[in-house]
Amino acid sequence: MKRLTVVLLVLLTVLIGAPAAALLFPWQASFDALAQPLNQQAALRSLALALGVLAVAWGIGGPLGFLFGRTHFTDRNALLLACTLPYIIPPYITAIAWIALLNPTNGLLNRPLLAAGLPPLNIYSLSGMIFVIGLETTPLVLLAVADGLRRMDASFEEQARMAGARPWKVATSVTLPLILPRLVSSGSLAVATATASFGVPYLLASGTTDPDVVLTTRIYQALDLTQGRPTALALSIALVGMGLLLGWVLQALLGRRRFTLVTGKATRQAPFPLGRLKALAWAFVGLYLGMGVGLPVVTLVLTSVMANFGQGLRLDNLTLQNYAHVVLGRPDTLPSLGRSLGLALVSAGLATAIGVAIAWNRVRNPDRWSRLVSTLAKLPYAVPGTVLALGLLLAWSQEIRLITPVATFVLALGSSIAMLGLAYTLKFLAIPVGNQETALEAIEPSLEEAARMSGASPWQSFRSITGPLLAPTIVTSAWLVFLPAFTEVTLSVLLAGPSHRVVGTLLFDLQTYGDPPAAAVLAVVVLSIALLGNGLLRTLTPHVGKR
Repeated sequence: MKRLTVVLLVLLTVLIGAPAAALLFPWQASFDALAQPLNQQAALRSLALALGVLAVAWGIGGPLGFLFGRTHFTDRNALLLACTLPYIIPPYITAIAWIALLNPTNGLLNRPLLAAGLPPLNIYSLSGMIFVIGLETTPLVLLAVADGLRRMDASFEEQARMAGARPWKVATSVTLPLILPRLVSSGSLAVATATASFGVPYLLASGTTDPDVVLTTRIYQALDLTQGRPTALALSIALVGMGLLLGWVLQALLGRRRFTLVTGKATRQAPFPLGRLKALAWAFVGLYLGMGVGLPVVTLVLTSVMANFGQGLRLDNLTLQNYAHVVLGRPDTLPSLGRSLGLALVSAGLATAIGVAIAWNRVRNPDRWSRLVSTLAKLPYAVPGTVLALGLLLAWSQEIRLITPVATFVLALGSSIAMLGLAYTLKFLAIPVGNQETALEAIEPSLEEAARMSGASPWQSFRSITGPLLAPTIVTSAWLVFLPAFTEVTLSVLLAGPSHRVVGTLLFDLQTYGDPPAAAVLAVVVLSIALLGNGLLRTLTPHVGKR
């Protein structure tokens, strides 16, 4: 076994294996909690949430992917990019916007209904959770379907047309079965996102006296209790099991079927004619962009400049003083922003550095041990944030003392800034590992071998040859870790102590304790940073392909 493999295996075994062992060790004593009716209801709601989100993501993302991938609807890439924004905007921020719109007592869209004596729409419900998370996951299906259709050999559909099939028959009997693997894989991601979601369900459950509690919020409630850890443990294992089961069921839909979408003699794309349906297609895209981007962003901006949210949109109720009050007037805003920026930068740096080492070891030294290291690194990303947080708490909340004749070393990570940094790094480590593995496989190993034959050490070879070639991918990977770490809510709420507040906990507190304008101000600031970072990523992405 290579020395680097040993070092990485020991490191990941300590950082990831210890929390996993802490979760699984007392499993026999904890499963009694699953017999409680409240926990069973939470499990059923989590299942309903996952299936509902899957229906929304497929129902909107599938047709959108077909429009962009198989019709002459538009050739503008900017419109496709706009349709991916709901995934870029943090879902917790989207939920804050929809609360301002559909709060049953004073929501901006509900006020005309209340004035007319009609029943209001209620965002504080399971259907509200499905709606918000469904909008977030729709781009996953959209991009997967559009990319698959663009790569698909059009001769399959042309042969069906030559046999006399109409466009609708071709779409349902030929195109849909061929694109089914893309629908299943993207649907699995949507289901995983829904089952792991904490911020949106908690926020939408906190505004009503009869909340729809799901497994992630039930775990949080159990952790709040003195003797609640066995319950949280049992529910965490049930949550992971549900996610794995739903993913297996979706994959089972494919069975052993495999489809060849790209052949050696692929014909040009044969787009489906929209005809009179083009206006309906534009309306469909416009409605999706309005719900997923337009209404939430405009609502956040308007709410952030309201002096009193209850008085609504009136000129005498608009002010910019909220920004001065929240950003400069609150003693915890700037420290929280700075702490989040620092943690995101450190986590991005650590995750990217460790990810490069793991990926290089996996690609250049391919054996079962290097594959095991790569698999371990990707494991936390597939685990819900509440489960990861619980594992870290169980493994690292107690002091660990190492006594030597010279000095005593104490490791205490519980409710500390170090615990947050560790959690962010582990959670998003899979991103740089996957990106660097793909990039390294495209770099010819003989370049490094030539440097080694010239007398260069492995480090000198990497620094002078491989490093510069990987540099664009390394920067991109770092941004892909920085953005979610900066806006992370689940791990932040569960692990941050009162003296280590970050943006996620501050947003959580402002919205939970009823200060919509202040929460909207902070949401606008966070959203601006996230969109700026995404714009920078888009600027850097073209350079990655040229290297």
